[in-house]
Amino acid sequence: MKRIGLLLLLVTAACARSEGDADIKPVASVTTVVVTSGSADQTLAVYGAAEFSPDAERSLTAPVEAILTKVLAPAGTRVTAGQVVAVLRPTPASALDLGKAQTDAAAADAASARALRLRAAGLASDAEVETARATAQTADAAAQSLKARSGAALLLKAPAAGVVESLVVEAGAVAVQGAVVARIGSLDGLRIRLGVEAGKAVGLRPGLTVRLTSLSGGVVHDGTVLAVDPRLDPQTRLAAVYVRAPAGAFAPGEPVQGQIVLGQHRGVPLIPRAALVYEGEQPYVFTVKEAAGHRRNVSLGAESGDAVEVTAGLVAGERIVVDGAAALEDGMAIREATPAKPGAGDAP
Repeated sequence: MKRIGLLLLLVTAACARSEGDADIKPVASVTTVVVTSGSADQTLAVYGAAEFSPDAERSLTAPVEAILTKVLAPAGTRVTAGQVVAVLRPTPASALDLGKAQTDAAAADAASARALRLRAAGLASDAEVETARATAQTADAAAQSLKARSGAALLLKAPAAGVVESLVVEAGAVAVQGAVVARIGSLDGLRIRLGVEAGKAVGLRPGLTVRLTSLSGGVVHDGTVLAVDPRLDPQTRLAAVYVRAPAGAFAPGEPVQGQIVLGQHRGVPLIPRAALVYEGEQPYVFTVKEAAGHRRNVSLGAESGDAVEVTAGLVAGERIVVDGAAALEDGMAIREATPAKPGAGDAP
């Protein structure tokens, strides 16, 4: 009997301990911050690349019909003002044109001299002499110009410092008179071309601020929208927004990401992005009251860096959970791992 009584006592004690353990509620270790009031920029994220502005491009053209014999500065080469980019040689047709121009000039000079002799003999009027002289001057000027442009080696030089953007004519090919052989772009005249969805481009306008940074990261530069082209690119199906690039900030062709500032919201509740938890598409946070976390659905607005605007569901001054929010359940007891002072670590 004594042995049976002892066993019953042990079983009763074990059951009592199990019931006591069931009453112990889990406590989550979290970090909290106070919801602050501040300003948030409403922005539009866009992507594009740096390119030469049309007004910063200079074209090197063939002065006469000529053959491109040598390329001294291929595309992508940095050049200084006056540096030779390409060498051309006049075609046989250009040589014939020069010979004809020189022959015409000699004939016009002879006609002018003959008109002077006739006037001295009283056989020509002053008007006829002036006409012959003007014709001779025009023919001489044309012959001299063509001769200057038809040397044995025609040197195309960079008009200013920059980068050889492209070579339009291949070595050995013929360029007609006036044809573009190469294009030089000035590094001080870069712009950023950003792609924007057609529906979002409608509300954009010149003058808006754009925060620009290389796609690989780095310093953020402020730019200004120069123009909005609503026409869609046939490949990307995006409209174009052009932004003047800060001098020296980007290289031609460099991928760039931008944040177009559409407006600024002042005096709005701001929270850190890390405080947000999602159920489907519904964002929510955990507010802190009486040492417990309480779920609160929120509506979000503009984003500014790591800070997110709350348009509904919170007011400035409330305390919310940041670290540990994803593991909480509504009403769960919490304990701050490192209690934060009001405002410490809050969203900017």
